[in-house]
Amino acid sequence: MEALVQGLLTLVAASGGDHGGGHGDHHVDWFAVGSMIFNAVLFFGFLAYKAKPAIADGLLSRRNTMVQRLEEAQKKQAEAESRLAEYAHKLEHLEEEVARIVKSYEAEAAADQARMEQDTEKALERLARESDFTIKQEFKKAEKVIRAAAVAATVELAEQLVTRRITDADQRRLTDNYIRDLDKN
Repeated sequence: MEALVQGLLTLVAASGGDHGGGHGDHHVDWFAVGSMIFNAVLFFGFLAYKAKPAIADGLLSRRNTMVQRLEEAQKKQAEAESRLAEYAHKLEHLEEEVARIVKSYEAEAAADQARMEQDTEKALERLARESDFTIKQEFKKAEKVIRAAAVAATVELAEQLVTRRITDADQRRLTDNYIRDLDKN
């Protein structure tokens, strides 16, 4: 617009000149100024007529893009506010959640401890039964060994006593008894 005004002023200055008596009056050719203004209005009017659909489409497209971006921004803001409310709720109940988790772990630990105590008791009972059985078996074995040793010692001692105390007369009498028993059979 500024260029148009500058052009008009230049045209007015160029069209004026000395037209008589040296008074320095400037004569303006109003027809030339009017036709120039008319041509400018006609040119810009034609330009606006031709460019109007493209400009309108561009502005409409720009408006639609801005509306979409605004809607997306509102959705994102709503999502962010929703997440913020969720996190605020979680933060408010954080101590409760921590207490719940701690109680859960304590309950699990108590259950594990009780189970371990039961397993230990069962293992101790089984070990005691096995130990009792093993002791009884070893006692029986020892008793058999002791009896066998006692019998062997008694037999040996009896043999020694018999060997020391038997006389020739006793041997003859035993031999006679043995032969008599054989004859009877």
